Amino acid sequence: MNRRQFLQQVSCGSVLLTAGCTSLSREPGSFNFAIVNRREQSYHATFTVWNDDDEIIIDGSVDIAAKPPTEEEYTVLNFDDLTDVTNGDTIDVRIQIDGETFEGTYEVTCNESENADNDFFFRIRHPEAPSSNESGMEFAGSEC
Repeated sequence: MNRRQFLQQVSCGSVLLTAGCTSLSREPGSFNFAIVNRREQSYHATFTVWNDDDEIIIDGSVDIAAKPPTEEEYTVLNFDDLTDVTNGDTIDVRIQIDGETFEGTYEVTCNESENADNDFFFRIRHPEAPSSNESGMEFAGSEC
């Protein structure tokens, strides 16, 4: 291989490498948090949501209405567009319901995805639904 061929290959390779880098630095997307109640019981919750820099994004307390009596419906409290995030950011949440404290972390991986948003939610599952813990209350988030 001569010098000219070598330089052409290197320059083409570096163009491809920088093309991948620009796709990683997309514009920030929004982060959403929600509390979902699937029980026919109301609750009072206190919560704090913060980012990688330990800055509080939102904190407060809310009353969560009971789920309507029909099986298909449930109560949702949405907190939309709380902050701008990019892939790799983490969001931490602490929520207290019925004297029990739950903590969860969400790593942002769905930024700019056409298939999912950056949603993290706390679920109060129906008492008879299978759950990974005894209380039936747990965190879940968008997967892409």
